[in-house]
Amino acid sequence: MEQYIPVGKTGKTHGTEGELKFFIEENLLDDFLEAPAIFLSVGGKPAPFFIESARGENTLIVKLEEVDTREAAQPLAGVEVLLRKEDITADATGPMPDFSFLEGFTITDRKAGEIGRIEEVAEFPQQLMAILTYKGKETLIPLNDAFILHIDEEARRIAMDLPEGLLEL
Repeated sequence: MEQYIPVGKTGKTHGTEGELKFFIEENLLDDFLEAPAIFLSVGGKPAPFFIESARGENTLIVKLEEVDTREAAQPLAGVEVLLRKEDITADATGPMPDFSFLEGFTITDRKAGEIGRIEEVAEFPQQLMAILTYKGKETLIPLNDAFILHIDEEARRIAMDLPEGLLEL
């Protein structure tokens, strides 16, 4: 069975030709662009796609083969982007500590209030992400020291100060 590594997330559609915004971990961008196929988590399962074109620096605008309209791209917005483990260069990944004990903790944001309960802690190369459902959509929250204000293990809560716009991705 193939192993998949989360490398980012898709954003909103862009234009009318089926393009999507992609947010890819910076250290995995080359692997993403050079992979023979990328995978999007559709219905909870990895679905293969091929990149027709990609442009941009901070936000990548990607055109996938056989996704030719905004309507065809819409169901692919806001989903997790995966690569096969063998398509990632060895130096892009490294062992990270196990933070799975945070599953079940509730994240609250200083501005937005309660965000939701952590369903899973995913290891992205160079970063851990909390996966939770926020406003009916799967959302990735970086478990980054810069955003974490306090962890209350007894109450199973994480207080965070998230960057503006992160919850809208």
